[in-house]
Amino acid sequence: MSPAFRRRFRHHRGAVIVALPKEESEALREFLAQLRKMMIDDADPALRRLKPPARPDDEESEIEYREMIDDDLLKGRLEAIDIVESGIDGTKLDEEGVAAWMQSLNCLRLVLGERLEVEGIDTESLDDSTPLVGLYHWLAWLLEQLVEAAMPGLDTDD
Repeated sequence: MSPAFRRRFRHHRGAVIVALPKEESEALREFLAQLRKMMIDDADPALRRLKPPARPDDEESEIEYREMIDDDLLKGRLEAIDIVESGIDGTKLDEEGVAAWMQSLNCLRLVLGERLEVEGIDTESLDDSTPLVGLYHWLAWLLEQLVEAAMPGLDTDD
């Protein structure tokens, strides 16, 4: 089977196996490093979707909320990136590993979606010839494969 069509995640004996081609694992490693730096610096407007307002109508409550949760959110996301990076060249994922991969892939996708100005699930208006759009679709495809592998009983024919 061609590497282009080979599954990147598969379910095997109660675990999810990561099997990214070398080029993809290297690219993902670089994107995760960039995401980590962005999250630590916390200045890029593309991070907006990772921190949706809980109380947009009440600035004081929103500030209090951010003070309570932002450090924990950042810590959890950085830990998830560490888990992904440690198994990016191939590993078996338990539930915690699957959750970390899902979270990290989705964070990358959300940040990229913000850069591309994607609204909701409508991606029809995106120019598929641009590299960022290709990357966005690749991340969505990886996430879809991971979800399918993590849920072996899921009927994906619908």
